[in-house]
Amino acid sequence: AIPLNIIMSSAIQLLDTIIDELKNCVAVPETPQPEEKINNKSDEPKAKKESSVKAKGKEKGTSNDAPKLDNEITVNSIDLRVGVITKVSKHPTADKLYCEEIDVGEPAPRSIASGLVPYYSLDQMQGKRLIVVCNLKPKNLVGFKSNGMVLCASKANADGSHSVEFVDPPADSKPGDRIVGEGVGNDIEVLTASKCDKSKAFDIVAADLKVDSEGVPNWKGHRLVTIAGSACTVPTVRDSAIH
Repeated sequence: AIPLNIIMSSAIQLLDTIIDELKNCVAVPETPQPEEKINNKSDEPKAKKESSVKAKGKEKGTSNDAPKLDNEITVNSIDLRVGVITKVSKHPTADKLYCEEIDVGEPAPRSIASGLVPYYSLDQMQGKRLIVVCNLKPKNLVGFKSNGMVLCASKANADGSHSVEFVDPPADSKPGDRIVGEGVGNDIEVLTASKCDKSKAFDIVAADLKVDSEGVPNWKGHRLVTIAGSACTVPTVRDSAIH
């Protein structure tokens, strides 16, 4: 008789053999890699997020094609007004500065400092009608708080000296009347003093402020006029810059 333990051992070996053969005959599907699942899931929200950011950028106009502020600035972005000097004195310590009070149509006159002592006497300054830049941030000039500036034509002479003259407003204008570029568009918004300072708007405009050969001040060929259409003038300086 065959011992029972030998029979059991043979039976187990036979079963192991049968199981191995079955494994070789049946294809076992591969289990998906966990890393691929993780990558697929993480990429999807990332793509959606990027798409969302781009869409929001277009809605807010933050693309690289957005217009720059410089392209929108014209002479009519500057608050130019007719003014008249009601009071003037020499600066106590700065030899070239006048300290003026100028009526520009506001409840109180504006305090403005101008380096015009070499070109105008006190008598010539008193009561002078002129054009004032009114949307500049206040500046301290040698201890004097200046709230604007006046427009003057300036030209270098052959001997090295300079001829400087005020830009004169039209005779029929009054303090506070606005001065604009003829044909530029009177509906253009005047910049606040803060925006004017931040964008360097006056520097941009001043680069194209000129006096022509007939003594007519203009910006890029557009005459400086009142809303009614009366033109500003310069007494004798010709073909020059305006500062």
